[in-house]
Amino acid sequence: MEKPIHLNIPITISYAALEGLLKQQLVGTYIPRPEEGMVANPYARISDVGVAGSAKGAYNLLLRVQLNILRTVLKRDKVDLYASVALAYDNASQQLFVQRFSMEANTSSSFYNTALEVLVNKVAYSQIIQKTRIDLSGIVAAELSKVNSQLEQGLELKGLELKGAVEAVAVQDIVPKAAGLSLRLLAQGNLEVTIYDLASLMPPKAD
Repeated sequence: MEKPIHLNIPITISYAALEGLLKQQLVGTYIPRPEEGMVANPYARISDVGVAGSAKGAYNLLLRVQLNILRTVLKRDKVDLYASVALAYDNASQQLFVQRFSMEANTSSSFYNTALEVLVNKVAYSQIIQKTRIDLSGIVAAELSKVNSQLEQGLELKGLELKGAVEAVAVQDIVPKAAGLSLRLLAQGNLEVTIYDLASLMPPKAD
């Protein structure tokens, strides 16, 4: 008889993989982005992006954004901005997205830091943060296919065999780890259990 099942499937996405994708999406972006029909005169251009894990409060990712300053009046060529990011997951679109963030500049001048933070925060969400949405549908689909392939053939555990199919997955939590960002998937589906060694499933006999 088929029974509903819940399986926990951990997935780890390396920080190098996240960084590579964000470089594609962000490097070359102008701040502010020139509007159509307006003379382009941006303050800065994103020249590099770095990613690391973060255990700072509710944040789980540290995003470094290097800006190439284009206005000579600012008197600096390049500046690093750091955003502590709290990522969340949209199960409907299967995308990682920024739920909240805290951004700060890192220079020797507190006045300059404040000026940059005000400038960037005005456009950070629309031009930087929104571009950090990461589509995980391909990764989720691959994991789902792997689990279903095992269940179709019959997944043998101690004393029993599982057969069935996983129909849906949902991300339960996102945790920064040394190797990368860990996502725990909860898979739901139907399962048929065949017990072929009942003795191995029984608790040990007391002495």
